[in-house]
Amino acid sequence: MTIVETFAPVRAVQRRTPAVLAWLDAPWFLWAWMGLWALVHAGTALVSWHYVVTGASLLRSSARDGGLHLYAAHPELQMGPLTFLLVSPFRALPEVLTGAVVALLIAAAGPALLLVLPRLVDAPVSPRQRALAAVVLLPVWAELGVHYVHLDDALALALLVAAMLAVTSRRPVVAALLLAASADAKPWAVAFVPLLLALPRDRWARALGTWAAGLAVAWLPFLLADPGTVHAGRFAIPNDASSSLRALGITAPGTPMWDRPVQVLLGAALAVVAVRRGRWLAVPAVVLSVRMLLDPATYPYYGAGLVLATVLVDLGVRRTRWPWLSTVVVAGTYVLRHLGALTPTDPQLGVLRAVVTLAVLVVALGPDPVEVVRRLVAVVRTRRLIAVARRRPQPAEPPRISTPICSASSTRSAWSRDWEE
Repeated sequence: MTIVETFAPVRAVQRRTPAVLAWLDAPWFLWAWMGLWALVHAGTALVSWHYVVTGASLLRSSARDGGLHLYAAHPELQMGPLTFLLVSPFRALPEVLTGAVVALLIAAAGPALLLVLPRLVDAPVSPRQRALAAVVLLPVWAELGVHYVHLDDALALALLVAAMLAVTSRRPVVAALLLAASADAKPWAVAFVPLLLALPRDRWARALGTWAAGLAVAWLPFLLADPGTVHAGRFAIPNDASSSLRALGITAPGTPMWDRPVQVLLGAALAVVAVRRGRWLAVPAVVLSVRMLLDPATYPYYGAGLVLATVLVDLGVRRTRWPWLSTVVVAGTYVLRHLGALTPTDPQLGVLRAVVTLAVLVVALGPDPVEVVRRLVAVVRTRRLIAVARRRPQPAEPPRISTPICSASSTRSAWSRDWEE
């Protein structure tokens, strides 16, 4: 009887990518995710758009509180003239229509910025890394662009990213003009100027001079026409019960007089430190962390800029697969404020806000926490090995056998006796 062995062909087992991960890798995910969150906020959109429309109308007005007297008469309009100038040609259109168009443009800018950020990073960025960054950033970006429609903040951040691209290309004039335009759209963006120090040293003077000229063109006419413009920075807003400013012990009911200058000066000083440490990509995170730490308000859209900046730290400074730092920022400053009955108390939210912003500063300026943990583990392991080696019993030494050593004289005398015999 003959036995015939048959072998079934073995097919290679291919692991199928889960559907969720396949969606993350898809090129349309960023836009779909942004669209979803835009729809979430569509019912409560355009909350702050009227400020922009009012400022644009006053900028072109010949009234006593308009034109170049705008900021002296209306210090509550904490937006730069560039923002109003861009909107003023459309002031005759219905407010809802212009607001909806601007909201769509700002919403589209979110995914667009995520597509541009890898050009700043000296490391490959996978589609999944970009998608995970979108998961974290775009819900907060929808607060900025759709719910509040703060064109000034969106312009400042977009122009900031464009300026950083110019810095990587070693184009000092373009970078300086873009940074100046960022501050012309939103005054707190003036603290980003240390980014110009990332250029070669021989181009610093040219870049800083161009930046100063860009600021002067936008702001000097207002200051010359009405010296009261200088007091616009002292406009006080309520010190929110859940602000990090209160957590730091500043319990004033409104914005302290020193607060705005300290925000800018401290942010710029720490930004210089970041550039000197070779971490110029962390400058936006440092500046915006200081701003949120010392700001009396806690509006949700404040976090959009900081999350965008920490995504850049995750991708370009720490180079982690998951956007850990930006996830911590979103969780500590945004998610915990929308938990319903589980939301922490106002003082607790203020402490969390302070802890998160300080943590961003530590991560952006301090040593790599992962490397610190690795070194600590290595030190602990080394000490344990040394302790075990000391406790281990040493083997007994074998007994030494002493052998007589003949002197040279006795040896020669024995040889002489043998020779004589």
